[in-house]
Amino acid sequence: MLRLAALILCVTLPAQTQMAQAETALAAVAANFAQTATQLAARFETQSGHQIQITTGSTGKLYAQITQGAPFDLLLSADTDTPARLHAAGHGQPQPYAIGILTLWAPNLPADRTPTVTLQDAGIHHIAIANPALAPYGHATMAALKAMDVYDNIAEKIVMGQNIGQTYAMVESGAAESGFIARSALPADAKGYVWDVTPSLYPPIQQDAVLLQHGANNPAASGFLTFLKTPEARQIIAQNGYGLP
Repeated sequence: MLRLAALILCVTLPAQTQMAQAETALAAVAANFAQTATQLAARFETQSGHQIQITTGSTGKLYAQITQGAPFDLLLSADTDTPARLHAAGHGQPQPYAIGILTLWAPNLPADRTPTVTLQDAGIHHIAIANPALAPYGHATMAALKAMDVYDNIAEKIVMGQNIGQTYAMVESGAAESGFIARSALPADAKGYVWDVTPSLYPPIQQDAVLLQHGANNPAASGFLTFLKTPEARQIIAQNGYGLP
């Protein structure tokens, strides 16, 4: 019996040791979710021992990099279409993790105005939006402007960032007097005009995550996606200015 027990121990210990080894996963993260993803990754790393390395950019550019062979293990997209296309190409099943909130911010204008008046104010020379061809927040902004029937009046004022992070930077720096940003990026002490765009004016910005083929056997990648579903992770996501799916 002792010999048998020793043999079993010799066989099982290496597998257990291998399962306990920390792994690293490379996550492609939509620009709007960068700060929140960093917080989530830090919490996940503390709990699991695994590491998540984050690369951010517009969803469109990240998708192009993935299709060109970039070694990402998972994608946290700013939309649902991109993960669906990846799934159709053989990657994992998409899972929703956040609902984006589109916000108009004009730091130097008074708060007691309507959005239409704010956008057409004589002091607004530049309105920053994310590139609608690359960023879901940009696509949502264009839909909202047309639904508000103000696009034709302000089209010449529009300047574009490649992603929602660049859009926020333009408004925060003063390069644009106003802009449509992600609510999650708005500072807690933001001054001026702030308006969360009425959700019925634009298609929902549901954000899906997907496990990519490169990360199919990476426990850090799959573990992080599982972590996103936990009450702790959902609380962090909500505290950072997102709706929950």
